[in-house]
Amino acid sequence: METTVKFSSREGRRIVRQQLNGNHGVDATWVAGSVRVSVTLLDISSLGFAIELPAEHEAQVNVRDPIKLIVSPLMDVSYNVQGWIIDKQQTGDTIKLSAVIVHDNADGHQHLTPIELSSQDTIRGQFQHPFFYRQNFYFNVESLSARGFYLTGIDLACVLFSGMRITLRLGVFDGDKTIDGYVSEVSSDEHNGQRCFVRFEALTKAVEKQLAQYCFHYLKKTPRELRRSGLRSYFVKGFVQFKFVETQQEYEDVLDLRRRNYAAVRKVAADAPLKKLSYFFDRYSRILVVYHQGRAIGTATIIIGKRGEQPMEVEVLMQESDFSQLPPYEQTFEVAALCLDKGYRDTDILHGMFEHIYTYAMMNGRNYIVISSDKYLMDMYKTVGFQDTGFSFVQPKYRDLKMSVMLMDDFTTKWGKGMNPVTWWGVWGSVSMYLYKHRIIHYSLPEKIRVYGSRWLFGMTLRWRELSALAKERVGQRHAVYHHWKRVNSR
Repeated sequence: METTVKFSSREGRRIVRQQLNGNHGVDATWVAGSVRVSVTLLDISSLGFAIELPAEHEAQVNVRDPIKLIVSPLMDVSYNVQGWIIDKQQTGDTIKLSAVIVHDNADGHQHLTPIELSSQDTIRGQFQHPFFYRQNFYFNVESLSARGFYLTGIDLACVLFSGMRITLRLGVFDGDKTIDGYVSEVSSDEHNGQRCFVRFEALTKAVEKQLAQYCFHYLKKTPRELRRSGLRSYFVKGFVQFKFVETQQEYEDVLDLRRRNYAAVRKVAADAPLKKLSYFFDRYSRILVVYHQGRAIGTATIIIGKRGEQPMEVEVLMQESDFSQLPPYEQTFEVAALCLDKGYRDTDILHGMFEHIYTYAMMNGRNYIVISSDKYLMDMYKTVGFQDTGFSFVQPKYRDLKMSVMLMDDFTTKWGKGMNPVTWWGVWGSVSMYLYKHRIIHYSLPEKIRVYGSRWLFGMTLRWRELSALAKERVGQRHAVYHHWKRVNSR
């Protein structure tokens, strides 16, 4: 036997819907200057509400007047809701008012240039509503920056208040990665859903790293675009392709890359013929090239010299008296013609290039890396362990440009000579261990202690940073709760 469900009125349907959604426990206070009146909340959504007000206040409320409520869906939690009255009906000793909610309408990304997502490249996620019982709502990310997300496609049944704190889970993250933020700029979207901006409360380094890597690899954004959006883009070397030149097309890609970079600093003309960008040592050297999304963005030439037959660049251009003071010839190799597109320099791609260079050199029995640099790139090379020798030469190929000679020995790459142990492990630790496990290099007992000690210190440093970030987040949450409690109880 079927039981017919019959609602007595439209108000009855609304009450049932409120009970299902959890709105039946919402307290509301009407605020008019210094007057505060407890009212009955008949219905509420992100965009509007309906209340019942005692008839004695009839003269104070009129259609098209502004109205302000304090809505409390949970104990010790309240939101200021402001709107405009669109309908007024009096029934006996009560007045029913309907209003649309006015949300703030500022650009959430502010001065940052957000990363826009298309329907083909989308990020989906979900959040659990803070006061509906175990109700998850899903969304698409429309755009993102270090300040927050614009979300679209949120179900209209989801009630969103400006200032509401929610925890987002994104499908592109590991299961335990979440982002806390505050809702603002609530509106309807063009697909019969809701749109809002969620400003980040705190973005941990682990979450920011995964977000930047996803944008770099899957959305094909450059590090420069990531930095303009406020995201740090350092850890991306695992998402580019390192290879040695084997075809004529790859060599032409290298020449085009050199022209592009050298023209940017006025070493050559932007339309210089490609052959002008070739070096005498290209024909007998190994040329490393880095590709991102099929485009060459970095290159370096490794010269394993042979006296009189296949000279290094510094061997040809340095004064003989200076060159003779460098490490033994048979233990030295040179990295020349290194260039990296400007937009990729503030990343770990340079470090990745030297990992491949160092690995290749160790396999060929060379222990010292020599490199020449202009004054603009010296600091960049020092970050990976190079030291200035004090020697220099003039490069006639590029308007007599002065080049400083820098040197790094295998003790730096092997166990961190001259480098902070924590910094060294972050730069060279993984490649040193790779070569050790493949029996290409060997550790003495003191070197092994130094290497494993550096790894332990690096791990402890990361753990300390994570705990510090967590402590700051907890302190920030306690301050937010205190100020919210103070604000509510001062009314």
